[in-house]
Amino acid sequence: MFIRPIELLIIITASIFACGALIELILSIFPPLSLQLFALLDAVLLTIVLFPVIYYLAFEPLKSYIEELKRSEETLQESEARFRSLVETTDDSIYLVNGRCEYLFMNAKHRSRLFILFDEEYMGRAYGDFHSQEETNVFSEKVNRVFETGESLRHEHRSQRDDHYFLRTLSPVKGLNKEVVAVSVVSKDIGKLPRAKEWGIL
Repeated sequence: MFIRPIELLIIITASIFACGALIELILSIFPPLSLQLFALLDAVLLTIVLFPVIYYLAFEPLKSYIEELKRSEETLQESEARFRSLVETTDDSIYLVNGRCEYLFMNAKHRSRLFILFDEEYMGRAYGDFHSQEETNVFSEKVNRVFETGESLRHEHRSQRDDHYFLRTLSPVKGLNKEVVAVSVVSKDIGKLPRAKEWGIL
């Protein structure tokens, strides 16, 4: 359990005062001491009093807090690794774009559809660099709507590249201030014929 800085300051100040009072008590019992001996006694008693106070009230809680942070970071890294493995092995296209429809991320499935081998080939490039103007206009309109409403949407579209229909789900990615900072897209291949209305999902 942490002690607030002001509380720790009060405790340390009180400890120093107690140490000073203890020194005065000792001096009243023994004969007068030399200045050097008095300084040495003062330093020793101050160390004896303050070390356990600082150790148990400041160092130990800080040490426990750092260990907890490390455990949390390791847990987060494990979760991220599992999530990335799931995203990279799924048969759906998953990608992330910003407000200008520039790619921020693509999973392996989507990269293979666009014949991309390395992340550097798509990072910062626009959706329109890989798709027709018609497809880009439709996609941009959907992305803009998610940014404006902050809500997910689904729509069915036909890919000119694959000659297949895809059910595409666009979801907002929000920052710390709850504003939409990006849009994640999951695109599922549903075959050569439109199926969304048939399945009752739109």
